[in-house]
Amino acid sequence: MVRAGVFIGVDKSGDLQQLHDAAAGAKRMHDWALAQGMTDKSHARLIIDGPRKKVKPDQIYDAIDKLLSGAGIDQLIIYFAGHGVNNNRNEVWLLSDAPVNPNAAVNVSGSVEIARYGVVDQIVVISDACRVAPQGIQALNVRGVDIFPNPGGSEHAREVAQFFACGLGNTAAETTNPAVAAKNYSALYTNALLDALSGKQPSVLDVSATPGDSAQYVWPRKLADHLEAEIPKRVKSLNLQTTVNQNPDAIITFDATWVSRITGLAAPPPPPPPAAMVPPASPQREGGPRRRGGGAARGSRDTPTAAKLPTLKGVSERLASAAASGRVDAVNTQLDLAKLIDLPGTRGLIATVDDVAKPYGPDHFETQCGIKVRGARLVDFLLIHGRGELLGTAGDLLRIDSLNGKAASVLLRFEGNFGTVVAAIPEFLATVTVQDGDVVDVGYEPSANTWRWDLFQQRAVELRTLRAVAASSSQHGRFRLDQPDAAKIAKQMQYAKGIDPTLAVYAAYAYHDLRQMERIRDMAGYMRSDIGVALFDLELLGRRLVDKSVTANDAIVPFIPLLSQGWALLNANRVNLHPALEGIESTMRDSLWSLFDNAGLAKLSRALKSKEVR
Repeated sequence: MVRAGVFIGVDKSGDLQQLHDAAAGAKRMHDWALAQGMTDKSHARLIIDGPRKKVKPDQIYDAIDKLLSGAGIDQLIIYFAGHGVNNNRNEVWLLSDAPVNPNAAVNVSGSVEIARYGVVDQIVVISDACRVAPQGIQALNVRGVDIFPNPGGSEHAREVAQFFACGLGNTAAETTNPAVAAKNYSALYTNALLDALSGKQPSVLDVSATPGDSAQYVWPRKLADHLEAEIPKRVKSLNLQTTVNQNPDAIITFDATWVSRITGLAAPPPPPPPAAMVPPASPQREGGPRRRGGGAARGSRDTPTAAKLPTLKGVSERLASAAASGRVDAVNTQLDLAKLIDLPGTRGLIATVDDVAKPYGPDHFETQCGIKVRGARLVDFLLIHGRGELLGTAGDLLRIDSLNGKAASVLLRFEGNFGTVVAAIPEFLATVTVQDGDVVDVGYEPSANTWRWDLFQQRAVELRTLRAVAASSSQHGRFRLDQPDAAKIAKQMQYAKGIDPTLAVYAAYAYHDLRQMERIRDMAGYMRSDIGVALFDLELLGRRLVDKSVTANDAIVPFIPLLSQGWALLNANRVNLHPALEGIESTMRDSLWSLFDNAGLAKLSRALKSKEVR
């Protein structure tokens, strides 16, 4: 297997507090790569800052481009250590001239999307970013650039493994003070990672099944499970749990090829008898499903791992499993258990589940279509392909009728001059939930005077709870479908797509992480046959918008991504939005669902009034 890597470390980004271990961490990773057999410069590139030396996007792009233009690479590792921000649930790496220069940064999601449809069979992305909430460093306008060549043309998705030092959580649970973040930053994640990759953690190693091969190997999913357990312990041992939010995350789409090969180690001892193993804390394992024997060289040795500390990911997974069971008592039990766990983000996750799951407002309009809002006051709207009327004085109800077609985009303006765009769908009431100025959920429930209502009523509590868990998990991290019972959860969500289309949106982003594009396309196809249109995000994630513009004739609503994380994928897929939306990303507010300030609403209004979008 031919392997290569680009190792990036940036201690100083603009006028932000200087870090002291980012460049050194990248150097340690580069040294590991050399020990793995990668040749310096030709296959292992080190890009770090220093006195009178900056790191710029072109350096990274050129290094990757040169590697990809060579004789051929089977596995490419991209490592970064430095300042990072979480902008709209997407990771952005800050380089030397950021955040003053918004382009002196790396759009991680967009770069991964391009790499996924590139020429290298396997990509490993490792991010040891000292994450600071964007409001803490005035970096909301930093979107970053893509660092992979984007030739287009490929429909074959490659394998990608992503390792993050921190989960993409709600900014309230993150460090908002750059000085505090920098003071407490050390390449703790990198050190733990290197211990595992270098063979210092026996529980991570697997022996070879190939006769005569005495090497031991580290596989992606086992590495991710180890880091998920190990990092919180190291944070706690350093007494940093009150000052940093470092629960690692990983998105693993392959486990049949190793990421590290270690030679010269003594043969591992046999595992202890089962009685000596630490019993699991619950029947539900927090880590993802683990493949065994995925490659010809992989042995089957299992070694016990230490008991894990509770994680926000584990809380989310257990809530999703309980919701998919259809048993309200199971959900309530998991909520009660979660309240006993003292973790950053847990209270917010529980509060969002409680808020989103509660029904509110009327269950129908005589027009069989409308929008209900809670948590904000609706003061104005714009609907071009239909008619609407604000009801009452509370600013929480919008009745819609005479839709010119199957569905249409509606611009909603809330008190305080911010707003969003949602789809008005015949026979459905849209429910918009706002918390502290953040749109945390948009759902669709059949109007009670339609044929869909009886189907919905049979499962109303289950579906509301499942959507609430998906919304809350997305709000405080990412909604995933990689736990052992993921197939059951996915089946419940797909079954419900005809009676709550946004469940398909949450599922689509989870499937996108796991490279399951056909499932996304199946959901989009069903939605078109059921309600006559497709939601923008399903078309984007299903790669139906590559090199295309969205027009009024496309039966796609709305005309922009519903979830904020979708914006980072537009450039990678070369999607052309309406010209009136040029620069609109700089007007976006931090929110799970796309949310805009007054300037952004003006751009959206111009696009709608052109009648060139639906």
